[in-house]
Amino acid sequence: MTHACTTRHAVILAAGESKRTRPLTLLRPKPLIPLLGRPLLTHILDELVGLVDRVTLVVGYRADQIEATFGANYQGIALRYVRQEVVNGTAGALLAAQPVDEPFFLLYGDNLVAQADLLGVCQSRYGVAGLRVADARSFGVLQIVDGKVHGMLEKPADPPPDALANPGIYQFDQVVFSLVETITPSPRGELELTDLIALLAARHPVRPHICTGFWVPVGNPWEALSAAQFLVMRQAHLRASIDPSATLHPEAQLEGAVHIGKAVIEAGARLIGPVAIGDGCIIKAGATVQASALATGVVVGEGATIQASWLDEHVAIGDNATLTAAIFEEVQPTVETRGLLTVTQLKTRGAILASGVTVPPGAQIAPGTILAAGM
Repeated sequence: MTHACTTRHAVILAAGESKRTRPLTLLRPKPLIPLLGRPLLTHILDELVGLVDRVTLVVGYRADQIEATFGANYQGIALRYVRQEVVNGTAGALLAAQPVDEPFFLLYGDNLVAQADLLGVCQSRYGVAGLRVADARSFGVLQIVDGKVHGMLEKPADPPPDALANPGIYQFDQVVFSLVETITPSPRGELELTDLIALLAARHPVRPHICTGFWVPVGNPWEALSAAQFLVMRQAHLRASIDPSATLHPEAQLEGAVHIGKAVIEAGARLIGPVAIGDGCIIKAGATVQASALATGVVVGEGATIQASWLDEHVAIGDNATLTAAIFEEVQPTVETRGLLTVTQLKTRGAILASGVTVPPGAQIAPGTILAAGM
């Protein structure tokens, strides 16, 4: 039996510098990584629209950019910003969100999550989501006894086959703040949310919710590419995804799911989905773009080939250059797309090109390459 969710507040942790997502975060905070022409954080907030009235954003690295982008309101949700002055772990970031005197969802600012799973953790006073994954060794795993969460086991070497990974979707209330203040810093000097769960579970029932929706983390540049591919596939089921201001030559070829902003697609250009083409992009005659994400102002030269690649803002690809992709079998995807992307797609990598990179005509960029301007 499900109950109506009355939680009207969400706290989103978005303070970290995120060195793992470089070069995408050299000049921007992670919540502003562009996905289909909109910041990553926008896609997270979209799942909260109609569910909560208030969001507290815990910010730090390049916080001014986040505040300038979103302002005080997002589609009827009031936004409050608090600065995490000391980087001291996820539970420390939660502590910075005070004062909050009501039930609230707790989310990370770099995971795409489904509203269905927010409603799931909302079914009890304290709720923690659990995600079924093929290999839980790289996750924190919920420790469940008699249907209640007792704690978290970090990256177990031999998890049970029915282990539930922790995707970072919680429902708490104001009780947790006093508990965080009692946490002993971990060996790396941080206040860990895993310790908070154990303290909370010792005092109150904490119920698990098994995720039914998607979970797409953006922890590195390749995961940003996967997130863009996922959103293109998801959007293809919801609405048309070609901007009416886009210029498509009649001889351009579109195959599969594509998202096209205010871009120019010239004669003989071929887009093979899932592909996201941002505003101001130009895909010149005879070029092929496959399974890739292009941010604002990218130019792909005549006859060039782009496969499974991320091209950040104002990248320029010379005529007949090639960014080919390969399947990296050693990659173990940590993502749940509910069948919208295959494991092979998630293991396929071309190149990551940071803002302003120029690839000369005829150049060949090897699979797995990451380039930033000046490299």
